[in-house]
Amino acid sequence: MIDMAHIHPMLVHFPLALLPIALVTQAVALTGGGTLFSRTCSAKTGMLLLLLAAAGAILAAVFGDIAFDRALESGVPMSAMEDHEELGTLSAIALGGLAAVEVWLYARNTDSRMLSAGFLLAGVVVLATVLTTAWFGGQLVYDLGVNVTRGA
Repeated sequence: MIDMAHIHPMLVHFPLALLPIALVTQAVALTGGGTLFSRTCSAKTGMLLLLLAAAGAILAAVFGDIAFDRALESGVPMSAMEDHEELGTLSAIALGGLAAVEVWLYARNTDSRMLSAGFLLAGVVVLATVLTTAWFGGQLVYDLGVNVTRGA
């Protein structure tokens, strides 16, 4: 049976892959004269990708808590994992909030290019947070071997 702590690294790849693609797709929608909340194919695709990235980030944070507990049990000091854990929570909340507000604005039929540009910029900031979180996670795995089974 799969170790529950190993589900976290599987899930983190969804927001890492989907968020940049969502932002590029939304930029295409914006440069094409529409808004992020319009009914165009690129706007709807960008929103769907953003929702999937947010779902992945939230699930990664949930399973990250399990991995965190497992690492503590194996003797990894909490101080080594704090930055990654805090940034992971922030990333999941920020990405989930961004997606939720975009869906709400889409449902309200908002037609503001200025607001769309602001949301695209906010998405880039969230991407920077997600990438920073990933960097700290990589440090935990590759430098400290957190939750990695050592070979014989």
